[in-house]
Amino acid sequence: MLGRKISVQAAITSAFAFARVNAPKTAGILSMILLFDIAAILTPTTASVSPLLLALQGLKALAGVIAQGALYRIAFANEHGGDPEFRVGPLGLQWGKPEMRLLGAHLLLFFLLFLGLLFWVMVLIVSLGAGMFVSGTGAAPLAPTPEQASHMLAAFAPLFVIALGVYARVCLYSPATVAERKIAVFSTWSLTRGNFLPILGAVFLLAIPISVLNLLTAWSGVPRAATIVIELLTCVLDAFLIRPMYCGLYVHLYTALRTTIAVETGVAGARGPWG
Repeated sequence: MLGRKISVQAAITSAFAFARVNAPKTAGILSMILLFDIAAILTPTTASVSPLLLALQGLKALAGVIAQGALYRIAFANEHGGDPEFRVGPLGLQWGKPEMRLLGAHLLLFFLLFLGLLFWVMVLIVSLGAGMFVSGTGAAPLAPTPEQASHMLAAFAPLFVIALGVYARVCLYSPATVAERKIAVFSTWSLTRGNFLPILGAVFLLAIPISVLNLLTAWSGVPRAATIVIELLTCVLDAFLIRPMYCGLYVHLYTALRTTIAVETGVAGARGPWG
C-alpha cells in the first residue's frame, strides 16, 4: 500500500489557518496555559526540585489536554452532527469524554516510552558490567570515568533515533482518539506509512520559532531583562499559536491519511489502541 504523500507546505499552511480561526474560540483555556507558564517563569527556585514548579507544570499539562480536547472537538464537530460530545465549552473550557480519552492516550504512550527507556538503561548497565568483568577491572567505581560517561551518552543516540521514528509514526494518536471516540495510540501506525520525512519536517518547522527564542534565552550575552521579555514572548507564542498549529497540523495529516486508508482498505478506522 503506497498511501498518499503529504505536502509539507500544504500541512504548514493548513496548520496556520486552523490556529488563526480556532485559537480565538479557545482563548480561555489557552490563556490558562499562558498564566501557568508565566507563573513558572516568575517562581523563585532555591532547590533543585520546586514543589510549586512541579504543581504548575502538572496544571499546565492538564490544561494542555483540555485545550487539545477543545480544538479537536471543533475540528471533528461536523463529522458527528449534533453529538453533544463535540460541543465546545465557553472559550474552550470543558471536561468530558474526549478529554478523558486524550488523557488516557497520553498516559499510555508515556508509560510505554518509560518502559522502553527503563529497558534501554538496564541493557546499558548489564553491558557495562559485562565489559568490566571481561576486562578484569573489578567492581565498578562510584562514578563513571569521563570515557565511560561519553560512551553511555553515545549509547542513548540509538534510543533517541528510535523514539523519533516511533513518534513520527504514532503522532496522529491524539486527533484519532477524539475523532474515533476511543483511545488510539498505535492504531494510527499504518496511517503514517511512507510519510516519515514529511511529517518530521512539518513538526520541526513548526518548532523553529520556539527553538530560536529558547536559544536566545540560553545565550549568556542576553541581559536578564531581555531574557525575561523573550521568555514571556515565548509563552504567548506557545499558547496562542504553536499549540493550536500543532493541533491543526495533526488534524490535517489525520484527515488526509485516514481518507486514503479508508479508500484503499475499505476500513473506516482501527479497532483499538494497538491497531
